[in-house]
Amino acid sequence: MTTRTASAAVVASLLLLGCEQPQPPPAEATLVRALAVQETAFDQTTALTGDIQARHESNLGFRVGGKVVERLVDVGQTVANGDLLARLDDQDQQNAVRSAESDVAAAQAFVEQSRTQEERQRTLLAQGFTTRVQYDNAQKRYAQAQAEMNAAQAKLQTARDTLSYTELRADRDGVITAKAAEPGQVVAAGQMVLRLADPGEREAVFQVPGASTRLEGRNELPAVEVRLVSDPKVVADGTIREVSPGVDPVTRTYTVKVSLPDAPPAFLLGAAVTGRAKLPARPVVTLPSSALYETEQGDPAVWVVARSPESKADPKAVDKVSLRPVSVLQYDTGVVTVERGLSAGELVVIGGVQKLRPGQTVTIKQGSGT
Repeated sequence: MTTRTASAAVVASLLLLGCEQPQPPPAEATLVRALAVQETAFDQTTALTGDIQARHESNLGFRVGGKVVERLVDVGQTVANGDLLARLDDQDQQNAVRSAESDVAAAQAFVEQSRTQEERQRTLLAQGFTTRVQYDNAQKRYAQAQAEMNAAQAKLQTARDTLSYTELRADRDGVITAKAAEPGQVVAAGQMVLRLADPGEREAVFQVPGASTRLEGRNELPAVEVRLVSDPKVVADGTIREVSPGVDPVTRTYTVKVSLPDAPPAFLLGAAVTGRAKLPARPVVTLPSSALYETEQGDPAVWVVARSPESKADPKAVDKVSLRPVSVLQYDTGVVTVERGLSAGELVVIGGVQKLRPGQTVTIKQGSGT
């Protein structure tokens, strides 16, 4: 082989090697820990402490502002419908009434004068001693006087109503449960002065922690057994009447009101009671808190592993994950209880959820619950 032939062979070999591009290594699957979903029966009995309150309770206040000169009742006192409870200094209102009465008297005098002139002009018109224009003017003045008297009488009635507003009266039979003003204090219109409760219909009120089982939205609410704290033998059966739709921003609790149609006499207003409710069992899934993922909209979700057929035979086979919205029943320390969104046997990622994206391939770590 000549030197030229050998050089050409070497060049051809180099060209062939240059055309062969190296294949990129396959992307490595993310190693995650997963847990197989297992449904359990969620059966919980809730017991809380609350107090007895009147179902119908109202804050009473004056419809006008002023200085309180007298309060005739105290906390715990029984009152009847229409009883006088407190009074304001009514000097300004009395002056307004007297001024309105004077305006009414002046308007009545003007009406009487206008009526006499209208009658005289009508007689003269019939006898031909006056003109139609003069009679029409007298008739208009009479109508104007009547309108002014009606306006003055309406102002007088308004002044008398305002005077009556300086007296605070009970709007129903009941018991005074709170006071917020003392004689000598200046109060604004509508400001609470006394609180009146109707003791005829009572209910137990509880503050349910936000982390406890949510009761709102249920079609069938559980019955509640209410017992007196000072005497547990005194018991009454009640039904949940109202559940606050929102949580209290300070205590983070829900207000639950239990109706007591047959409340014993010992259930006095303000008495401490305990309530025990048996909640119906339902299937739920308990997961570690590390499995929970928050979507862009702020909703709870989990990563579910879609296992390939090869995964059963080869533990090192790769699978893909997808994001699944879930409904969380309650949050506890280290765990969450999911009531909707998962089925028994599904694999949920419980470690490394922040590194995942939809459709990403993963490898299940052996011994992680699969």
